[in-house]
Amino acid sequence: MLKNGKKMEGEEDEAAGGGGANTVNDAELDEKIHGDFLISKKKIYLNNGSVGPVPISTVKAITDFYLRYSEQGPDSTESNEYLENLKMETRRRVADLINCDSDEIIFTSSTTEGINFITNGIAWAVNDRILLRNSKSEHFSNYLPWIKAANDNDLQIERFPFENENMVIEDLTKLMESPPSPSPSPNFPRIVSTSHVMYNNGSITPVEKMGSIIKKKNKKTLFSIDGAQSVGAIEVDVKKIKCDFLSFPAFKWVCGPLGIGVLYVNKKVMNDEFEPVFVGAGTAQIESTKEGEKKIKGGNSPDKTQETLKYYKYPQKYHSTFRNYPGLAGLESSIRYLLRIGISNICKKNKKLSNIFREEISKIKEIAIHEASEESMRSSMVSFSFKNNNNRVKILVEKLQEKGIILAEREIGLKKIVRASPHFYNTENEIIKTINEIKIITSKI
Repeated sequence: MLKNGKKMEGEEDEAAGGGGANTVNDAELDEKIHGDFLISKKKIYLNNGSVGPVPISTVKAITDFYLRYSEQGPDSTESNEYLENLKMETRRRVADLINCDSDEIIFTSSTTEGINFITNGIAWAVNDRILLRNSKSEHFSNYLPWIKAANDNDLQIERFPFENENMVIEDLTKLMESPPSPSPSPNFPRIVSTSHVMYNNGSITPVEKMGSIIKKKNKKTLFSIDGAQSVGAIEVDVKKIKCDFLSFPAFKWVCGPLGIGVLYVNKKVMNDEFEPVFVGAGTAQIESTKEGEKKIKGGNSPDKTQETLKYYKYPQKYHSTFRNYPGLAGLESSIRYLLRIGISNICKKNKKLSNIFREEISKIKEIAIHEASEESMRSSMVSFSFKNNNNRVKILVEKLQEKGIILAEREIGLKKIVRASPHFYNTENEIIKTINEIKIITSKI
């Protein structure tokens, strides 16, 4: 990690204690990064798939924002310039993280809000087809908004994979080639939606293959991805994926603050078929059109001037309600922290930790692991259940929490599971200690 010797934070090397990264070995650097996360001093936190902790440098960045904002005056020329520069700088950081243009970034409060921007911003036509990842593994935040859009706009929803979770590509291809019959809908779907990494079993969706299939079959079919469990943990390149939308939060694998998220929208889509959901003073201006003798609905005079909106250039036109500038300061700092380490290095460290966890947990006879069949399609999340008793999951998670070890209780269909989601600041010793506690608790429940 940090083989290039770059500093962790701006002018100071926060993760390496002020010294250049090339002056310490990997083990020493791991320990210093571990210390950047305050929760590590008190608990073993393996629940980054739910909410990730922020490094101390991000806490400082948010504090520094408020100090500067208060000293300069909230509505001063200096502060307004600072806010504009902060937006531009954060967009550049996000662009570096997911390989897009900085003006293709819309700031949101969460992944869920970003997905709702999509479902409400598309100008749907009756019987448009939506191809949606089935609800067995898809998070409801990327499921329910599409169901609502279908109900509100008389759209068709088709779910994939049909039965076997390993048949994502095959079943998607069938849906792209063979629309339901008889059907009044267009031949090709309007949009395809999936999570990049499944929240419950941790399997990685082959989104690059999906993107190639979708765009090869019909360039006008849109491709939307929920990146909540991927961005910050694995490398995400929207250009390679060929997606039109990508929504993700700051507060999971990016290790950023709560209440801030990102929606990437391909600029061609912004231009052609994606309208703002909210409108305010910062998004548009009034254009007046003389209507002559045409009577405007609700008016008392046949001679009225109809006012229409002219939107500002993207992405400004989508930001009518955005005010979370402290969140931007934290997001920018956290992304900078991750990029200094390198997402590829983070991914390698996460894989190493999850492989240790997976290997050790598989030795417990009562436990079954839920994962992708191919190793290359497994993320750093490890999910497992008890073979004969659903109730033991809740007990195990609670007992571990009493020991200061934090995992998550989730589900696959009706099956209760335990999910461990280590991140790059965790250590091998934490993984081993967690496994040992699981063995002890499992023998007693």
